[in-house]
Amino acid sequence: MKLAFIPAAALVLSLAGLASAQTYGPSAAPVVGGSPIGFYPNEDYGYFSSTYEEGVLRGLGYYARSVGQANYYHSLASINHQEAYSRYLDNREKRTETYFRLKQINRAARDAQKPSRMTGEQYAVLAKRQAPDRLTGSEYDRALGRLEWPAALQGPEFAAERTALDRVFATRAPNDSGVGSKFSVTVRQLTGPMQDRLQASVSSLSPMQFIAAKKFLTGLAYEAQQPVLPAGLAVVK
Repeated sequence: MKLAFIPAAALVLSLAGLASAQTYGPSAAPVVGGSPIGFYPNEDYGYFSSTYEEGVLRGLGYYARSVGQANYYHSLASINHQEAYSRYLDNREKRTETYFRLKQINRAARDAQKPSRMTGEQYAVLAKRQAPDRLTGSEYDRALGRLEWPAALQGPEFAAERTALDRVFATRAPNDSGVGSKFSVTVRQLTGPMQDRLQASVSSLSPMQFIAAKKFLTGLAYEAQQPVLPAGLAVVK
């Protein structure tokens, strides 16, 4: 609902005309409860007389002041709201920046822990380091194709595989070599059961005997993957 405001000058003149026709004063007012009727307390001037017109003007003044105060407090509330919203946006931006910064730090840490990719030369060096030792000249006479078995593998429980391996090494063809060659597959099939049998008899062997026998069988399987060297050439480890 909108208030219809009367122009101040017209309102004052009309109310002044009405007020001139009446006379108010302390002598004409009856007293009730110690205060004259028609007089109201004022903190600055004690009691003052009030007419209907003055009451209307005073009410309008109080209303205008309350409207102004309401507008002032509304403006303060709006300022506080804008300030709070601005801080909310700042905090959200900081949270977002922190989130992505932490992701970047975590990604950098994971990348730093990843092993670098090796080159072909590095793979070759690593494979050579991890490869088992080839049989020595005293263990395998490459010119004659003769094997010298360690004591732990000379028992009767290894006789069948030992005889078969002596035969295939003595009759090995020069072009039958490599990981997938027939010779390599045959040697691996024969040494596999010998490895299992050796492991089962570990309690009856000394540590040196067990290690020597296991190393010999591993060397046999690895030797089967290597090319046959012509007689008189040194073995390259």
